[in-house]
Amino acid sequence: MLEKVTNQVQIVGSWRVRTMLLSIILTLFILIATPAQDNNYWSNAPTGKTKVFTISFADEQNGTAISAEGDMLITTDGGKSWTLNKESSTASPKTTDLILWKVDVYCSIMKTTDGGNTWFPYEEGKQEHFCGVYLKDVNTGYRVASDFLNKVTNEINNYSKNNKIDSLVDHPHQCTEYFKSADEGWALGWCVKNLSQNKNR
Repeated sequence: MLEKVTNQVQIVGSWRVRTMLLSIILTLFILIATPAQDNNYWSNAPTGKTKVFTISFADEQNGTAISAEGDMLITTDGGKSWTLNKESSTASPKTTDLILWKVDVYCSIMKTTDGGNTWFPYEEGKQEHFCGVYLKDVNTGYRVASDFLNKVTNEINNYSKNNKIDSLVDHPHQCTEYFKSADEGWALGWCVKNLSQNKNR
């Protein structure tokens, strides 16, 4: 009787060992067979060819943002919130004597066709379909635009305070990713171009 129990224990133990070894082999096979996602792909992002906003600040609190559609949004709290200004002219200050800083903000796009394993710059055709997410939305109005401008101006102000604003120029920053299917997707970001600033103020 004792010999029978011992044999059963040995069989169960051997089965567990075989199962564990099989699991390890399968795990290693999956890790080897599955290509690693490119987590550093944004370093190859294009600076963009579609302008979405021109932002200028007269001082640390008061600024304007003119969209690619010609709408003017204003802020009086340093860029934390933005509202549509229907009455003011869309003309932006052209002299650095009237501004603290001024930039053009472009839309930067990357694309993947293999579920994010590899990404490449997307510069085909018209990009307004993608870049339009930063502008007016038919359902939420300018809420997304306000959030986006808050993010951009906060970043610019932080760099400006540390005297590193020049390093933002032509260096795209990532915002979000979205996928049309399991394989096809896009990554959106923004890039500062045409920086003007009054260093005497």
